[in-house]
Amino acid sequence: MEMNLIEKIAGAIVNGDSVLAVMLAKQIVAANMDLNDVILRGLNQGMHVVGELYEKREYFLPNIIVAADALYETLAIFKPYLKQAPSYKATVVIGVVRGDIHDIGKNITKLFLETAGYKVVDCGRNVPAEQFIEALVTHDAQVLALSTLMSPTLQSIYDVVKLLEQRSLRENVFVMIGGAATSEEFAKEIGVFYFKDGFAAIKLLDEHFGVVKPEVQGKVEQ
Repeated sequence: MEMNLIEKIAGAIVNGDSVLAVMLAKQIVAANMDLNDVILRGLNQGMHVVGELYEKREYFLPNIIVAADALYETLAIFKPYLKQAPSYKATVVIGVVRGDIHDIGKNITKLFLETAGYKVVDCGRNVPAEQFIEALVTHDAQVLALSTLMSPTLQSIYDVVKLLEQRSLRENVFVMIGGAATSEEFAKEIGVFYFKDGFAAIKLLDEHFGVVKPEVQGKVEQ
């Protein structure tokens, strides 16, 4: 019965069915199941499938949003019953660098990271290098994710990396960059990591932090 409920709630997340997800969440609470286990094998696994479908271009931004809504509504049901909040894999400071105001890609990446178990501190768009440094220090973050859509603002990414070095923070922070103007070649040139989209960002960080993802085959059905 427990495994059946976990599979069903994973399917509800994949399909973005908030009504079903909430109903199943209430059944799970009533059954006194291990909620942390349900979050790992149900909710997180469901979002992992969403990420795979997005990578295959079978899912798009609207699908991601409704899946995330279902996940957040389910977590709201679980929250009062959790003995302790699920621990974060790492804290990520994210933002669009100075000179660029395009933030759709950044917002998608943020959504993916949050639903994958990362704490995300969003600095917004057109962010100066100093603000990124302040956020890293204030939140004791392990990861810095920089985004830009425009080639002229690649210099802003370089400025952030240089400031990290000047403040003696570079060795303690995992820096990754993404956005249409970035590339694997540019990332290697400045000594950081590159991600092409939100799902790639999760895989990159999970590999770095030694997180083992569950094996998922195709779309989860209800």
